[in-house]
Amino acid sequence: MLAIIFTVLGVCTLAPYIVLRCKRKLTPGLFLKIATSMCFIMATGAVILANSGAFGTYRYLFLGILVGQVFGLLGDYWLDIKDMLPKHKEPYMYAGFISFFICHVFYIVGLLRTYGWDWQMVAIMAGAGLALVIFVLATEKPMKVRFGSFKGIVAAYSAIFGVSISAALMSYINTRNLQALVMAIGLVVFLLSDLFLSGTFFGEGKDRPFDYAANYICYFGGQFTISLSLLALV
Repeated sequence: MLAIIFTVLGVCTLAPYIVLRCKRKLTPGLFLKIATSMCFIMATGAVILANSGAFGTYRYLFLGILVGQVFGLLGDYWLDIKDMLPKHKEPYMYAGFISFFICHVFYIVGLLRTYGWDWQMVAIMAGAGLALVIFVLATEKPMKVRFGSFKGIVAAYSAIFGVSISAALMSYINTRNLQALVMAIGLVVFLLSDLFLSGTFFGEGKDRPFDYAANYICYFGGQFTISLSLLALV
């Protein structure tokens, strides 16, 4: 019940944040963005507490998602700060990418330590990561974006994202635990947010209110889906 309450609160803080962000009211918007991120972290914590009896079995998954989302909050913070301090934009961009990279590392470790892995699974995950990197870099010109000096970190982040999604999908295929499937769906929605984000960061004419709204709705929708995936544990 608490997880649902925090999800509703997250929706209530997300809507005004999007309005403020589109109006470039960055400081009050940052507070609302952090509040929304805190809501998905609290939703995860609420589910963990409600399932404390299963902590021994799912401790790596619980902690992987919870700690990963804390790094997601840090990524949110750095990426908004870059717009508030444009003279120092580049280091904050890197800090945001690195924070989200670490977020996915914790998701992957939580999944694999909970549901198990083998070398065939590792090969599939590596292939998925490579495929996403190739897709992102190959569509740079068709999507009218320019990664410039960020091409390396974009490639690394794309790779870990591909591994993350495939880890969740393979965990579901191997165990049929519904949580892994719901988490995979959340990660795909999360990925959609980054496709919009790449346009606002690296594209031209893609910083319209629609682009910002789509980015944040997909991002927070993905994170809340990952939190609530723990309700689907079997």
